[in-house]
Amino acid sequence: MTCLQPVEQTRPIPESVLPRASRQLIRLLKMGYLLYLTSLTGFFISFRLAVFSITDTGPGGVQGAGFTGLGICCLTIAVIALLDARSRYQDYKRAKDLFHENGFHPRIACLFIHSRCQRDAIGVAARELGLGRELGVFYAKLGFKWFHIIPDNILKRPGIILSGRYWRKTLFESYYRSRYFSW
Repeated sequence: MTCLQPVEQTRPIPESVLPRASRQLIRLLKMGYLLYLTSLTGFFISFRLAVFSITDTGPGGVQGAGFTGLGICCLTIAVIALLDARSRYQDYKRAKDLFHENGFHPRIACLFIHSRCQRDAIGVAARELGLGRELGVFYAKLGFKWFHIIPDNILKRPGIILSGRYWRKTLFESYYRSRYFSW
């Protein structure tokens, strides 16, 4: 084989061939990729700041305390992102069951419209059931674009971030057991 010969194109492995655990992992990564990137970045930065505060500035001191404080903030962001990803997985399972029972309906889509992470999770559920096009058209009619990341409730009422209900809904969504699909 020479460098000028065309390379044979390989097809991606169909999801049905992969083991169950691999399918779950792929589904989780598709559903919450922004949240997982945020948590990985937060963990990495907090680790680097911890190492830097100990090695370069010595233990203690003003600089060490500042780097430690920034590291704790980054670690907090990483944990919040992971808790949010867990909540979006519960939304994904619930949305998939609702779409399976009723097909696409705007009222179902409106249940999960509040944040980009929710829209991503419901989008994965809708695509798996063949309803991705209808959901995309619905979100386009509502004016959502790829850069709408901040939750709508925070933009409308910034004080909501101080309420317990917001944090319970965002980070501690109750466990949902799917009725139709095994996970």
